[in-house]
Amino acid sequence: MLVLIYRFGLLVVIKTVLLCASTVKDSSEFDKLFVLTDNLSIYDRTVLCASEFLGTAILVYVGCMGCVTFGNAPNHLAVSICFGCGVMLAIQCVAHISGAHINPVVTIASAILGNLPLIEVPVYFVGQFIGAIAGFGALKATTPSEFIKVFINNTEPVPGICSPVVSPNVSSFHGFLSEFFATLILILLCCSVWDPRNSTKHDSVPIKFGLAIVALALSAGPYSGAHLNPARSLAPALWNGDWKDHWVYWLGPTLAAIFGAATYRFFFSFQQDEKPNSIAETIPLNDKP
Repeated sequence: MLVLIYRFGLLVVIKTVLLCASTVKDSSEFDKLFVLTDNLSIYDRTVLCASEFLGTAILVYVGCMGCVTFGNAPNHLAVSICFGCGVMLAIQCVAHISGAHINPVVTIASAILGNLPLIEVPVYFVGQFIGAIAGFGALKATTPSEFIKVFINNTEPVPGICSPVVSPNVSSFHGFLSEFFATLILILLCCSVWDPRNSTKHDSVPIKFGLAIVALALSAGPYSGAHLNPARSLAPALWNGDWKDHWVYWLGPTLAAIFGAATYRFFFSFQQDEKPNSIAETIPLNDKP
């Protein structure tokens, strides 16, 4: 089911690319819209993958650790701050290496904008998903098992720590909309940071992104947990075996990334004379070198 959902999202990306391709007269015009390949070596791509692995692992480990309460009532503000700080730390650690996407939908958005060569998208995906799984695995190794997966009366399981759960007060569709709109705001923020017209306003970008995540988690968290990240959702679901309404956390963010990036690209961007052709993303979540 998960594979089918994500294949649907990627299919939409491909359809968008093909639609754009059908509107250009020759391959040179198409190359101005999307970057298909790069001149990186296998070693360079391995470094990109390792960077995303490390950044996503930091995000999941720090953020989900904030959900561990050792039997006490969870504090929504504390959890939101932990995830914001996790994003801030990840960006500060690896943004200069790979752009610190640490989120598959951010990678999709970057590819649609033409910032990331399409050939590098799978490299980023591998690092992000494996990094998220490893990050939550590190949390499980750090935390006694009874505080990761809780049982009611020692028999009936409840969703594990940090697992994606739609609030019982809303429907799955409401949860989907919550993830869609919250992720859309995040994607628009990414697009604005990548915009060359915003190049003079990159001071303290890790802090700005961290605070943005705190705000989105505080507002959308009561609805669906405000995951905004399929890799971050997959890791605890996989370790805890919690798959209820899991499609919400893949389809919502993926469609938001496609819609947000395409809207920004074709309505708010301007034509540039040059495009990157040697590195993955030349405007990461910090300044260009």
